[in-house]
Amino acid sequence: MKKVMVVMGTRPEAIKLCPLVLELKRRNTVFDVLVCSTGQHRAMLDSALEAFSVKPDFDLDAMRTGQTASDLTGRILRRMDEILDAESPEFVLVQGDTTSAFSAALAAFHRKIPIGHVEAGLRTYHMHDPFPEEFHRQAISLMTDYHFAPTVTAKRNLLREGKHESRIYITGNTVVDAMRLTLTGKRPFSDWNLPSDKRMLLFTAHRKESIGERLCGMLRALRRIVEETPDLIVYYPVHHNPEVRRAAIDILKGVPRIRMIEPPEIVSFHHLLSRAYLILTDSGGIQEEASVLGIPTVVMRYSSERTEGMRSGVLKLAGCSEQGIYELTKKLLSPKSVDYEMMKRPSAIYGDGNASIRIADVLMRI
Repeated sequence: MKKVMVVMGTRPEAIKLCPLVLELKRRNTVFDVLVCSTGQHRAMLDSALEAFSVKPDFDLDAMRTGQTASDLTGRILRRMDEILDAESPEFVLVQGDTTSAFSAALAAFHRKIPIGHVEAGLRTYHMHDPFPEEFHRQAISLMTDYHFAPTVTAKRNLLREGKHESRIYITGNTVVDAMRLTLTGKRPFSDWNLPSDKRMLLFTAHRKESIGERLCGMLRALRRIVEETPDLIVYYPVHHNPEVRRAAIDILKGVPRIRMIEPPEIVSFHHLLSRAYLILTDSGGIQEEASVLGIPTVVMRYSSERTEGMRSGVLKLAGCSEQGIYELTKKLLSPKSVDYEMMKRPSAIYGDGNASIRIADVLMRI
């Protein structure tokens, strides 16, 4: 049997790796699967793991209040090194661009354990936007043995950087696999109390580079938009970061049609997302989920690594300025907006929901 260690630390990683864990466990005569949680985003990670009924074999419990990125990286590296020494897996699988993914990959690299990178090849080529994710992506690719690229564009990026074509596999994005699981069947919405006479806007903002004046501008734009659009109601799952919460409460208080809620577990969140009329976000993963569902999305960033979603027409970059976000959003919310109708189209650009099967097939052949 092949011993495979899958490492994750944040909710987006869990969403995209749990379908792969389930597929590998289904092939239990071939793979011995070990799941390692770093605990980078404790509550949100645990909620996502529970939604997919995945239980970690190891929990690094690496997060500490007020710690720096360097502190977190060092703590994960030390604990991962101990676990890798004890378990000696044949492969280590990481996903995306988090501190957990980078640190786990580096620990495996130090021990010459082959690394598989799920969602490989995404790039903005702006090292500080997003920060530190763009560095993590490029650094992980330098250490990776098997690149599981979600799209042709991602593969081209890797080839441009000199990665050998025989080690790059186009698989689709595992987020589509996840959505096939979470959106199966009906989900009651009594908790959300969605009014039938309102258009629902879903708003998320949490990125590290957004915190500060950028985030305040996003929140001010949202308040202006809601105050000027009587038939609009906003659901805003507020990230647990204390700085994000303080800014949200300070700027959005007193606007009853902006409902600030705790981040829902992933099944509820995907169902809520599927009901949105429009999305405003600085998230990466939501760009993919919105593209799959065909929900017009305003991306509050200056650059995006999800260029396929831009080309499909579902996503539009607004930048990070208050006025830019306000103007684009108002344009899409205007009656009979031609731009809105052109954006409202589901896209298969991120795959068919079988990415986990393809990745497992590759690991079987290696």
